[in-house]
Amino acid sequence: MRRWDVIVVGGGPIGAVAARLAAGCGAHVALLDRSETTDLPSPCTGLVSPRTLSALGVSEASILRRIDAVEAVSPSGRTLRLQADEPRGLVLDRTHLRAELHDRAREAGAEIFLGHEAVGLRPGHVEASGPGTVETMQAGVIVVAAGVQTNLQEAADLPTPPRPFVGVQAVVEDEAEQETAVRTFFGTETAPRFFGWAVPAEEGRTRVGLAAPPGVDPNPLLDRHLARWFEGRRILSRVGGRLPLHPLSEPYADGLLFVGDAAGQLKPLTGGGLYTGAICARIAGRVAAEAARTDRTGAEDLRRYASDCDRAIGDEVRFGLAARALLESLSDEAIDDAFAAADHPDLLQFLATHGDIDRLRQLPRRLASRRNLWKHLVPLMSLLDRHLGAAQRFESSDAVAGFPDESL
Repeated sequence: MRRWDVIVVGGGPIGAVAARLAAGCGAHVALLDRSETTDLPSPCTGLVSPRTLSALGVSEASILRRIDAVEAVSPSGRTLRLQADEPRGLVLDRTHLRAELHDRAREAGAEIFLGHEAVGLRPGHVEASGPGTVETMQAGVIVVAAGVQTNLQEAADLPTPPRPFVGVQAVVEDEAEQETAVRTFFGTETAPRFFGWAVPAEEGRTRVGLAAPPGVDPNPLLDRHLARWFEGRRILSRVGGRLPLHPLSEPYADGLLFVGDAAGQLKPLTGGGLYTGAICARIAGRVAAEAARTDRTGAEDLRRYASDCDRAIGDEVRFGLAARALLESLSDEAIDDAFAAADHPDLLQFLATHGDIDRLRQLPRRLASRRNLWKHLVPLMSLLDRHLGAAQRFESSDAVAGFPDESL
């Protein structure tokens, strides 16, 4: 029976980052990837901030597009365009990104087992099914980076983030008229309690998708969305996945750390997870390596992982949870009214210049410091104030209970 200091279950970008960091800290690391190739479809849009590349620790080789504009479409069809002077986002080739991250993990000393799926898991042991064999692998710490509600988590009775949304995305043939702009679509007819998107990707291709709340099948919604906005376009692929918009209160247990989607470490408002997941994966790798090498792998020993993650992303997550509650409380009519109230060139230019998809909680303070914009904010704030009760009720509900300052 072979033994490692750290075993990372899940070979996606977040698992690969955790494996690289653990190996870089001197740990003997195995990375298990149930896929036999890194060339896999993904429901992820691949839309990230430029700082995400450094968080992941990769080059610019996976960049497909540089995004400098967002067009937001209201339920009634009103469009607001935020045009920045420089790129504020990147669209990534997920296949190239995954391959580069695997290379970086190998270079750091991690052993990667493609085609090996974890079929059983308990503290200190992983049952891994590989080509023609099932092997028991031992480790001081196991890092679970295999997504949310996988068969492994269900079989091993591992915790999963509550109430995940379900996303679905199609790649369509589309010669995008604005190749550096992303479009978002709001309204219950498109994506109740969430939004739809259209992200230019490879030349002549657009990633079109949306997400829906638990209990709602997103596929008919996407069919209708495609028919409305991309009629006649050929669909090249289609894939779905869960979006855990609420984090685990305790992303650790005896000998176990949960990271990325498995821990609900996504941005609650947008569902993006590469930046926040990468930050927490780096922390997970370091904590796992130190714990395994010092043989201090109990839950109390690993609690600091949650504390470190909270210091890194906790405030932003809590802001995102409150913002999501507000979004979910708005009717289509209220969203249309908000679009109308925000439709002023000075306000739109400010949002385009200062909006940061990784640090949304900074935006209210920045707006408050711009006195010349106050007169444009009054109608918008008056509208939103009528809906704040829902967000306040959310913050005191069980959805946030068990999410203290020291944990995710």
